[in-house]
Amino acid sequence: MKDFWQAVKNYFHRLDKALLILCAGAVLFSLTILYSELRAGFITTRQLKMQMLAGTLGIIAMVVMTLISYRFLAKIWFVHLPVTLGLVLATFVLPEPFVINPGGSDDVAWLSIGGLSLQPSELLKISFILTFALHLSKVRDQMHKPLQVLLLCIHGAVPCLLIYKQGDMGSALVFFFIFLCMIFTAGLQWRYILAGIGVIAVAVPIVWFSPSFHDYLQRRILVLADIENSTLAEAYQQQVGQKILGSGQIFGKGLFSDDLNHVYAIHNDFILAHIGQTLGFAGCIFVILLLVSICVKVLLVARGSADPLGCYICVGVFAMFFFQFAINVGMVLCLVPVIGITLPFISYGGTSLLASFCAMGLVMSVYSFNLKRSY
Repeated sequence: MKDFWQAVKNYFHRLDKALLILCAGAVLFSLTILYSELRAGFITTRQLKMQMLAGTLGIIAMVVMTLISYRFLAKIWFVHLPVTLGLVLATFVLPEPFVINPGGSDDVAWLSIGGLSLQPSELLKISFILTFALHLSKVRDQMHKPLQVLLLCIHGAVPCLLIYKQGDMGSALVFFFIFLCMIFTAGLQWRYILAGIGVIAVAVPIVWFSPSFHDYLQRRILVLADIENSTLAEAYQQQVGQKILGSGQIFGKGLFSDDLNHVYAIHNDFILAHIGQTLGFAGCIFVILLLVSICVKVLLVARGSADPLGCYICVGVFAMFFFQFAINVGMVLCLVPVIGITLPFISYGGTSLLASFCAMGLVMSVYSFNLKRSY
């Protein structure tokens, strides 16, 4: 029994308690906001229960991953990658009852399994961070060689193009941002960076006029030029969302006010608008500071990593988390187009929440198995 309690004590000593508290606090805040939406009739009781279940499973997964070395998780890529990649590929081959098409888009990014919806791209993000970090750590001394850079680019392009082919522009951009941050951290030379900027400059107009770039995406981008006066249907969601966001003024109308307004996707993509109307500017600032604190904590773990692999994993998680956070806020503020990006830990979405916890589990593993620990 003494050995057991000693093992428990050693475990909690190695646990990144600050990150755990921040993530758990974010989920508790999310459940409070979603309960407010339930009271207002914006979501169902089942949705709230599913979020509670996903949050509970996510915390368990994060804590368990702390016990597993991130080096081991990266080395068994041949186990998790085929599963996550296979689920993504299944969205292209399974018949319609098993593939969910969200309203208002042409996405084929969701699977229906046993009455539950699953977004495989969220799970693929975790596998991509692990495999790309492992790839970078193996070739970090050969980053000056064109062949190695080309192979790294192919590694990054495969999930980006696959998710883009699904019609999920938002998730494809998340993968691309993860790729950029990780390869830049690995020490990519400026000649390759400048060459990449040139390739992007050429690719943007090609993609814009490509038949695969849907008309509704073009309109969502174009309406940003004058969204307040736009009469296009693609501008309506952001116009209403912005009004709802500002209606709470400084301290909001209250979580259970009788004067709450609704906009499409107010429980996921536009949950910040609901926070604005219930808790006001103060509530929005609290959420932003909470998410920024998580981002900073992840970067601190990256800086204190004992090896490049741990550093790259943490940078990948930071890139995933920060990009989604920044784009989601930008959508509600009408600074970027609506591309289906949720607010990490806060928005409704079981797969997204579970993936966020798994990503933080990777960071916790780096912290737990870190030999440097100088921060």
